[in-house]
Amino acid sequence: MSADDPEWSHFLESAFLAVLETCGEGIFVFDADGQCRMIGRRAGEMFGIEPAGYVGKSTKDVLVTLSQACEEPEAFLEALGANTAQPASRAVAEIDIRRPRPRTLEWSTLPMLRDGTLRGRLALVRDVTRERSLERSQKQLQARIQELTPLDTLTGLVNARRFREELEREHGRSSRAWDSYAVVRIDVDGMGAINDELGNPVGDQVLEQVAEKLKACRREYDILARLDADEFVILLPGADKIAANAVGERMLKAVGGHAFGLPDSRGVTVSGGGCVWVPPSAENGEDILRKAGELLLDARGHGVGKLVVDASAPGSDPPPREAT
Repeated sequence: MSADDPEWSHFLESAFLAVLETCGEGIFVFDADGQCRMIGRRAGEMFGIEPAGYVGKSTKDVLVTLSQACEEPEAFLEALGANTAQPASRAVAEIDIRRPRPRTLEWSTLPMLRDGTLRGRLALVRDVTRERSLERSQKQLQARIQELTPLDTLTGLVNARRFREELEREHGRSSRAWDSYAVVRIDVDGMGAINDELGNPVGDQVLEQVAEKLKACRREYDILARLDADEFVILLPGADKIAANAVGERMLKAVGGHAFGLPDSRGVTVSGGGCVWVPPSAENGEDILRKAGELLLDARGHGVGKLVVDASAPGSDPPPREAT
């Protein structure tokens, strides 16, 4: 038999589908005219249908029937293009099934081509319930470890949860002592571009080295943390606006312009926003942290390597400046 022999092609196709069925994949085959030509036994079990009853029906009718087993029927139909004149030739969707029993399925539609012409569509459905359950368990374990560990695993700094605890503790102390404190948020400029162009491992190395530079700028009793992704934050007990400005500018200067081993020797800069809590005030620690974030956005609106500290605090109010 030659490779072009119809009988041989049919044999190979049947063997391929049989292997998929044996491996536990659910199979749907649709022709180029939009009719269902095959539904595998495993696929029927997954959706709780009798395959023979749907062979010969239109693709849309079959998908509408399958959607009735889904937690979100409309989302399933939209993902597969069932509501359009021509269902999608290529699609990937993760769907939650409520019957015949709850499970998570991964649906992949692939075009079947011959000489560049669409001859039909093959849909493979895989049960990923156990995989997703394991992923959730791992995420829950990681979250629990994060709760129990006060340090950020990448930089060795205090993590966000521990920082918030220290912030509330300092807020209480400052309220009782009628003292001020400051929060300064520091963000690495252009970190997204570094990750996209050079990869996340390179980005992580930059964050580690930036963290080391920032550590050298803090006072003995200041608390420096990695707040999220490429953002750091420092708590300055007893600081007024002048002190917050001084620490913030020192951090911008410590980082500004260093290449940190990047292959193109680009200079890395950081921007900062600081907020000072001054009694009497009804604001709490989270309010000050949020305001510092807003001031960070304000600083970034002036360009890279800028610092803005809350103008409502005592002291002079210098305009945003670039670290030199």
